[in-house]
Amino acid sequence: QEMTIDIPMEEGEPLGATPNDKMIITKVQAGTLSVGKLQIGDQILRVNDTVIKDTHHFFALLRFAPPCARLTIFRDEKKAEELMSRVHIPADRERNITRRDGFSYELVKMTWKAGGPKLGLGIKHFQNRVLVSKTDPGSISEGCLKVGDHIVDIDSQPVTDKDVARGILVKGLQAHGEVSMVIERPETMEAKHWTQRALMVQAVQPPSVQMNSDVRDIAQKERLRLPTKVGKQIKSILGGQKRPAAVAIDDRQFGHVIASDNEGKNLRAVKK
Repeated sequence: QEMTIDIPMEEGEPLGATPNDKMIITKVQAGTLSVGKLQIGDQILRVNDTVIKDTHHFFALLRFAPPCARLTIFRDEKKAEELMSRVHIPADRERNITRRDGFSYELVKMTWKAGGPKLGLGIKHFQNRVLVSKTDPGSISEGCLKVGDHIVDIDSQPVTDKDVARGILVKGLQAHGEVSMVIERPETMEAKHWTQRALMVQAVQPPSVQMNSDVRDIAQKERLRLPTKVGKQIKSILGGQKRPAAVAIDDRQFGHVIASDNEGKNLRAVKK
């Protein structure tokens, strides 16, 4: 139903509610003006009788709203319950998330059955994040994922590599017919621009950890040396053997201490 809510506010005071690009509230921050007034799933239509164009327009209208922001919203209890179940993430999986401003976080479920729609999912990794790059029309991925979504974990397993993520995903669907995923979804314009740039980056990227100068020099020399070997026949170290050598397995174990930071001394007690 459509309803109007009056929220008294002072100039510069934050509303404390985060809407997505469809102006549907995905987060209500504790201790702010929105608590008890707005709830997750509410769709904001107007501010002081002005129709909202987008999120930027919404926050611009809020700056001129004091001393009272009159919000016209559309509230659907059924959709609100569905969204609440998606944004509520269990504590054991919350630990896998590093929350960022401008992004929302949801728990989505993907189901599959033999003979049904195909997976239809394209993914790539960027800065230790697995990003959705494609969802085919009519696929099971289209129903729960969007291009730009960051897959944080699959069935509680954190994923940072696309090949590992695909393996866990396919294995889970084949074994159980469903998987659950925690996803990070861009909501603000800044977050969406970051995601678009990440998706446009080529697969070959510089390492996330900068190598030391001596390691870079060695790698550069090796790259220059490799072309000289192209086309040359490489002699096998196994050549010259007329018959396979017998292999013997020695089960004995040997150990040798190469270093110790407390050699000849007792360990020192430390404070807890």
